[in-house]
Amino acid sequence: MNFWTKDILEKALPEAKFHNFPKDFSANGIRVTHLDFDYGNIAIVRKPEEKVGIRESFLPSLGDKISALVCNDYKYFSKYNLPIIEVKDVNDVVIRMAFFIRRNYSGTVIDITGSSGKTTTTRMCYDVLSDYGASSNLNQANTNFGIAWNMTLYNTENKYWVNETSLGGGMDLNSVLTKPDIAVVTNIAPVHLKANQPLINVAIQKSKIFTAMDIGKTAIIYNEMAYKDVVLRAAANKYLKVITFGENEESDVRILTGDRNSINLFGKLYKYSDNPVPKHILLDAAIVLAIVQTLGLPIEPALEKLRNFNSIVGRGQVTSGNIDTHRKITMIDESFNANPLSMKFSLDGFNKMFGKNKNKMLILGDMAEGGPETVQQHLDLLEDINKIKPTRVLLCGEQMSVLWDKVKDLYNGKYYTNVEELLADILGWVEDDDYIFIKASHSIELFKAVIKLRDMIRANN
Repeated sequence: MNFWTKDILEKALPEAKFHNFPKDFSANGIRVTHLDFDYGNIAIVRKPEEKVGIRESFLPSLGDKISALVCNDYKYFSKYNLPIIEVKDVNDVVIRMAFFIRRNYSGTVIDITGSSGKTTTTRMCYDVLSDYGASSNLNQANTNFGIAWNMTLYNTENKYWVNETSLGGGMDLNSVLTKPDIAVVTNIAPVHLKANQPLINVAIQKSKIFTAMDIGKTAIIYNEMAYKDVVLRAAANKYLKVITFGENEESDVRILTGDRNSINLFGKLYKYSDNPVPKHILLDAAIVLAIVQTLGLPIEPALEKLRNFNSIVGRGQVTSGNIDTHRKITMIDESFNANPLSMKFSLDGFNKMFGKNKNKMLILGDMAEGGPETVQQHLDLLEDINKIKPTRVLLCGEQMSVLWDKVKDLYNGKYYTNVEELLADILGWVEDDDYIFIKASHSIELFKAVIKLRDMIRANN
């Protein structure tokens, strides 16, 4: 059922002008890009000189998918003979509609933030809750504006809304917009830091996820993260119920790694897998089980869903196959992004999964925006590399040069200043039965190496 009728839109946007609206009009939400545009969507459109919205040149390709247009110039777009919502500020439309739909939603809202793991945790949570009815911003549009336009598309009849939320636009504003019932902080790590910006600032800003929460609602917090005390204090100031997760014995939800690979959920032990499981995947699963427990839902079906979870492209996805007639590889794609914590977790996971294999190649790129400690953060990776004992190490990016000075006398490999140099060389480093781990900040573009190898696998299998 479409939520947005003309009557509802008029209530949400009282200052807007409505043109050409039929009496039986209904729509299912806003889109600000032509990508993933679906039937019944309202299109925010822009003229050539404007920045927000779908370019006019894409409108013919969207055809009858468009239910209405939002613009600031009715006369200009009237030639399309579509229902038109005319406003002064299209950005304001998205936020107002999101606030309106949230006020009219009676289900449970779950917000997930953190320096790493929030995308995977959001996907896991959605997969588990989708059996009961769930909506989520799985497109990773996690800024204030991105969350808002996703919310306009959410199904108000679903029991659960799951939001991945970032600092973009302000965490406090995100909290006011979504008004979460359950808020998760996966961890705190040095990422997107400005020069001389201390890590405690990240903890303070992430803690603002609790801003609009009501007394007695639930905060789920990583028990071993930096500045945990800052986050706990923020939750206490809002009188929230706190659930902790982690490896230490004090955690309400505790992961057990190694041979056991289990999750202790409030004193009850659940086996996760007999096979090696990366630590960060177990932590993400622990968060979801804490959410499921909070919601009063059965644990075993959720656990089964989590056991069968498939990693997301760029966030741990494993691809195997031949790249030519004489070389087969297994590639672990962690290329979407990197910070010191996610890099450490991912390298540890690779070691647990594939450390016993003979041929192991690490392709690592800069961890961007690490703040004043970035040099040491890169040097600290040597300990994790040594645990893996790779047969080859390829490093890429300006910051990785300091690590290369330590690595070059220990392992076979090479340093590259940019991804294009690496791409030209990469096939010369690949051996048969290779296990290849690739991770860097998105700006380093190591995903191009993933694409190159994945395309070769597809062509030869």
